Amino acid sequence: MAAEELNLDIVLFVPARVNPLKGFLKDVTPFQRCAMTKDAIFGNDLFEIWEKELTMPAPSYTIHTVEKLFTEFSADEWYFLIGSDNLPFFSKWHKWAELIHKVKLGVCLRPNYDMNVPEIIPNDRVAFFDGPNWGISSSMIRKRIKENKSCRYLLNENVREFIKKNNLYKSEN
Repeated sequence: MAAEELNLDIVLFVPARVNPLKGFLKDVTPFQRCAMTKDAIFGNDLFEIWEKELTMPAPSYTIHTVEKLFTEFSADEWYFLIGSDNLPFFSKWHKWAELIHKVKLGVCLRPNYDMNVPEIIPNDRVAFFDGPNWGISSSMIRKRIKENKSCRYLLNENVREFIKKNNLYKSEN
């Protein structure tokens, strides 16, 4: 949906090594998350994965990743895609003010989240787009797995099998 709404030529998935706001997840490695991402996007010509962040020094600051991406890819305009649940916290990101001048935020509308752009973020650097209003989140999926509830139809079948085979998301985080 982001590709169509924002007229993107490509959507680049960048699995983070360590999210500075979340830290390491105990029960899944960055490489396992990368493998699941590959499974999830397989067969879509608009999607590519960039794995180099997994070898960059931790923690994974978006500004450093974006600067590295600029050296490898050329584009007239860059969007960094986030869910509207992340928008209120964007100003807590490392060098967020520098980042917002390098990329525009493509913000996927999520149910039950305020769509107001924080005053310190220039409105012309944010573009909203509609996403599927399914009420599914990664935290909800992890919770269902931990509680041994089915995630069939919520996940790509290959991803669901990978999680089951590797016994992921069963421990406390």
